[in-house]
Amino acid sequence: MFNLFRSRDKAVRIVLGGILTLIAVTMVITLIPGFGTTTGSTTDDPVLAEIGGEKITASTIQHDFSLTMQNNQLSAQMMEVYFPQYLDAVLHQKAARYQAERMGLTVSDDEILNFLAAGNPQFFPNGVANREQFEAFLAQRGITLDQAIDDARTDILVNKLKNAALESIVVTPKEVQDEFKRKYEKAKIQYIAFPQAKFLDQIKPTEQELTAYFNSNRGAYSVPQKSSFQVVVLDQDKVEAGITITDQQLRSAYASALDNFRMPERVHVRHILIATEGKSDAEKKTLKAKAEDVDKQAKSGADFAELAKKYSDDKANAEKGGDLDWVVKGQMVPEFEAAAFALKPNEISGVITTQFGYHIIQCLGKEPPRVKPFEEVKAGLLADVKKQAVVDKMQMLGDQIHDALQKNPKDAENVAKQYGAELITVPNAAQNDPIPTLGNSPEIENTLALMNPGEVSNVVPLPANRLAVVVLNSRTPARPADYAEVAAQVKQNYVLAKAQELAQKKAQEAADALKGGQDIEKVAKSMKLDVTTTNFFGRDDAVDGLGSAVYVEDAFTKPEGSVLGPSMIQGRYVVSKVTGKMAADETAFAGERDAIALKLKQQKAQERNQLFLDSIWTRLEKEGKAKTYPDVIARVTASYREK
Repeated sequence: MFNLFRSRDKAVRIVLGGILTLIAVTMVITLIPGFGTTTGSTTDDPVLAEIGGEKITASTIQHDFSLTMQNNQLSAQMMEVYFPQYLDAVLHQKAARYQAERMGLTVSDDEILNFLAAGNPQFFPNGVANREQFEAFLAQRGITLDQAIDDARTDILVNKLKNAALESIVVTPKEVQDEFKRKYEKAKIQYIAFPQAKFLDQIKPTEQELTAYFNSNRGAYSVPQKSSFQVVVLDQDKVEAGITITDQQLRSAYASALDNFRMPERVHVRHILIATEGKSDAEKKTLKAKAEDVDKQAKSGADFAELAKKYSDDKANAEKGGDLDWVVKGQMVPEFEAAAFALKPNEISGVITTQFGYHIIQCLGKEPPRVKPFEEVKAGLLADVKKQAVVDKMQMLGDQIHDALQKNPKDAENVAKQYGAELITVPNAAQNDPIPTLGNSPEIENTLALMNPGEVSNVVPLPANRLAVVVLNSRTPARPADYAEVAAQVKQNYVLAKAQELAQKKAQEAADALKGGQDIEKVAKSMKLDVTTTNFFGRDDAVDGLGSAVYVEDAFTKPEGSVLGPSMIQGRYVVSKVTGKMAADETAFAGERDAIALKLKQQKAQERNQLFLDSIWTRLEKEGKAKTYPDVIARVTASYREK
């Protein structure tokens, strides 16, 4: 409770924001009664579309699009592809909201609160919102409070509209019956798997066959581009070990930053809250009498902490005896603050009234404004000063190494020694080859891709607090491979390809034999393979050794004794025989009917969802309530290509 009334606007109830996905541009956020209107835009901001008088501007959509895609490292080409899809999803959402509001659908404060709490329980410990976390969450995503509220309202309204449409969807009794049978009928099979590996030793290629295979697949074989380069690596731990901070430096830093060590007046308090939010005047009168009685007990010598545990409605700190720790001015609502700072140590206030209820406050300690002395902050100051010194020296050394290599790229060994850095020499490395002591380094790879032989890179930050400067000595371009260079790879590929062909051929022979009436055990034995007999499985089950039952879907529709395949399943050719069928238990149908009907209804709704949203947009367009500006959209979309 206390976290909610520390320096907050009285109207604020809930705060939070978050973008979901590209197609569902909806948010889970906050509630502030009275807010929720759409923000405007500047007159020189291109308008992409209009819905019910609301102008959808380029800056707003591009901002939201950037937030949505910020964790996806997409090329400019892909951004250009996704932007129109994102815009289309946004416009359909807004059109659906407009239609919902025209139909009189509304969203209450409680609905938003429940929606938020259900989707984000981590922000509601003990049912109480953590304001600081909310604000940080919003700020990280660049979302304003008004935008978050408006997006939440849109999401809930559109869901209500979809639910209204869901009610009109009809599921027939036959569809329910068929789905019940489909869900619970089971099948059983025996199968022979023909893994490629079983036939590898049967492939004995001649040199002539390998040469012919290479000639017919020359395009698949090449010698990749290779680079020879050197990397001078600067390690922060080594640099830090050589830095010493003197007492004089610390005192100088202390003197230059005195304002950082000024402490305002503060008071250590604990309190007991008798909450009145949502209570009637009659109830408040009774609760005040209760508060006065608790106050009387406290002043009569009763243990304040035990009283807080017993009576306080501020559950965030009641178990701690109502302890709020040290607070400074500006953290609390005015009435609470005035009373707390007026108390002397160990003094107990009377009953203090705030918007949250009646408080009894005890002062546990009080400190006047002061400047923390040097000795008190020395340890923390040392860590900060040393950290900054390390950063400054790393940057300085990185620049010096870069400048030295620029003057003489061939002198990397001496430069590394001069600055206490590590030198890594890499001869003839292909792209993505691991670098000694660094392993796979996308940072180095990306840097090399932009360099020409003889060039020196800028300073490159590396993981584990390291900096690097790269010298590209030489580069050999990619070229078609000669047979001798890739002979081992050619042989491996040939053997794998022929083994797969043989596996397919043997699988077909087995299928033909089974269809001719031969016993599956004998067929498998003749090919030195095994037969697997499965348990009964349903459509949603996993099949022993094969994975999802979707791979043998025909087992449910074909009669017992049918031969299935050969089919490629999990990298193997498989031939199977249906050996058992089990019908659904009709006695269980009555108990399943409603759940199956609802599931089918939801599936139909999902299938029709886009058509439903499209129809709303089309209707609003015909009424002149919605329109787009294709030329503007095309220009904005093309701008991603130009970035």
